[in-house]
Amino acid sequence: MKKYLTLMAAAWLLVGCTSDEVVNPQGGDLDGAILFDVAGMAETRAPGMMDLDGTTQPVSLQDKGFGVFASYTALEKYETATVSTDFMYNQGVTYYDDGAGNTGWTYSPVKYWPNYTDDRDKEYVSFFAYAPYEADPQDDGRCIFAVSKNFNYGDPWVNYRLAENPWDTDPAKQQVDLCFGMHQDGTNFTPWTDQCKADYDIDDKLKFTFKHALACIGDQISIKMADDLWSTINGYATVTIDKVTITYKNLTTKARLVLNSADGTPNWKEIISGELTCSRTITLDNTTTGGVIPFTFDGTNHGTDNLLSDQFGLLFIPLQIAGTEAATAEVAAEYTVVNNASETYNGVAKGTFKLLENAGVPYTLDPGQKNAIRITLTKDFDLAHLVYPLGGGSGSGPSYAPRR
Repeated sequence: MKKYLTLMAAAWLLVGCTSDEVVNPQGGDLDGAILFDVAGMAETRAPGMMDLDGTTQPVSLQDKGFGVFASYTALEKYETATVSTDFMYNQGVTYYDDGAGNTGWTYSPVKYWPNYTDDRDKEYVSFFAYAPYEADPQDDGRCIFAVSKNFNYGDPWVNYRLAENPWDTDPAKQQVDLCFGMHQDGTNFTPWTDQCKADYDIDDKLKFTFKHALACIGDQISIKMADDLWSTINGYATVTIDKVTITYKNLTTKARLVLNSADGTPNWKEIISGELTCSRTITLDNTTTGGVIPFTFDGTNHGTDNLLSDQFGLLFIPLQIAGTEAATAEVAAEYTVVNNASETYNGVAKGTFKLLENAGVPYTLDPGQKNAIRITLTKDFDLAHLVYPLGGGSGSGPSYAPRR
């Protein structure tokens, strides 16, 4: 028996984040102070949702804050310097709202641009950011478990791992959506490198646009019966999808996100230690919180686009570690057939597809979309016990019986 599985909307959601216009809340003499802002919306995702920590309501960047690394390279450009991030190291930046109309992003202690005079070259600082902020990364099961050291030379980075159970009801244990900050100019994204005091007047802010570093898959499961199959059984049998099990295999367990990205795409690097790949399984049925299964194909419906509530999607690292098997999603839809003789049969429709490529071609990281899984049931699909025509009949149509 053949297996069919079509991946629809095959692009990862890599969108920038927005915030309201802000004013600086810190007060005092800010001439020469380095100020930050967020240039896009502050909502991020959890499994299948546009949020940060798996809750059912959106969680904004303003709730979680972001971390900043900065390197001072004096008169030398960043790309030619050998430098650490000791100018600003994992500095937490938080949102401020005093209830009186004063809002903005603040941190302490305030850092100032390096001084220079008009008769000498500029002194440069380069900035890199990530979200959500992790003040004290620890390798204790949390998603963001390490960041580069302030004495490390080269680009700053964040180490990230998949949650043990991305669908855990405890927000502290759920998958964290990882973002990285960039400079946006129209449709172009570049790192905030080689900035200097001359480029910023008093109260001018360095604005980050945060982009998603993780891929999102399976926020929607759609199962449709092929038109020719539907026309064959309509009126003679009903098919009910009772349960759907999704097994994600060979997912990269952990990787390093380098915060310097030349083109605005997530700059993932391998971590070759410990468990390189892992699997995650989610089962959806009428007892699963938030699930909308079962679904019955009947006289009015032969397809659905809503078998899976949003929070049951999966965020994963879009990186294939060399020497590991391809990351896949295996879907099993258990169903019940009741024919026109009220006889009941059960079966399982299955399909498998690769998460990171289609026919050997890597998926493009287009903004604004998430991957969805769509299964089409066809006559030669693994759909046993369907009805088939016996011929003859009483004049009201052909007689049908269960396939043996």
